[in-house]
Amino acid sequence: MRQLLKRSALTTFICSCLALLTGGMPAQAQENKLTRGFTIKPDLTATGEERATQKSLWVLDATFKPMRMIRMDLTNPKTGKKEKTLVWYLVYKCVLRPLERPGSSNDLTPQNAEVPPLGPSLFVPEVVLITNDNGQQTSYPNQIVPEAEVIINKRERRQFKNAVDIIGELPPETAADAKSENAIYGVCVWTGVDPNTDYFTILFYGLSNGYKKVEGPDGKEMTLRKVLVQQYWRPGDQFGQQEQEFRPKGSPFWQYLPDDPEQAAEMEKKLNLNAAEQKQP
Repeated sequence: MRQLLKRSALTTFICSCLALLTGGMPAQAQENKLTRGFTIKPDLTATGEERATQKSLWVLDATFKPMRMIRMDLTNPKTGKKEKTLVWYLVYKCVLRPLERPGSSNDLTPQNAEVPPLGPSLFVPEVVLITNDNGQQTSYPNQIVPEAEVIINKRERRQFKNAVDIIGELPPETAADAKSENAIYGVCVWTGVDPNTDYFTILFYGLSNGYKKVEGPDGKEMTLRKVLVQQYWRPGDQFGQQEQEFRPKGSPFWQYLPDDPEQAAEMEKKLNLNAAEQKQP
């Protein structure tokens, strides 16, 4: 018994010392306090080639919380009655960071015949959720559901704006080492997503004005936009759906995709298939 008491006292002493060294909280709690749950972000904002070939390029530094779902009573617009509805949602934070520009680009051939921007740059997000199951794809555009937004904001303890209310000029630049951020906060909402979905992808347009002019399948010139892509999978089924089932497949990454979401989904699918084939021995 005495040995157990001594071990307990020693454990308490060690924990107290660790608490003092870490500021009185576990490392995970400290990290959560700093990130406030926004833990998902792309590894790279813009390449040197992109900065050299597009002088007016801007890219928002976007971070996301994990994908979530919640059941809530929402008004059916057709009947006017409240119905239990399963809502999928994603909240995000955007900060504009300064981009370092190359001193000279004489050795680089400009990829775009750039037109100087007219007026202030605007943040106009367009977010699409695309399910990918059994070779079939279904697109779900981001929805505006004020009733759901109230509940989500209460749950997340912050005022997140929908894709319409958040439209506006870019925030002032924030240096990487700044103690405070000029951030904008948004929410994406989806209802009616197929409950049997195992794999899905989020395409986030509007986080950058990056673009490329390329030759399309028909031989005509087409414009590709810089889009942030995040892939997910969920090992559950339509029974007892839980947000813990959402699993991101790696970090979000940038791709140049067509403006049309269906074309973008098809191109993104082909790029993933090609990448998977290249990884096979």
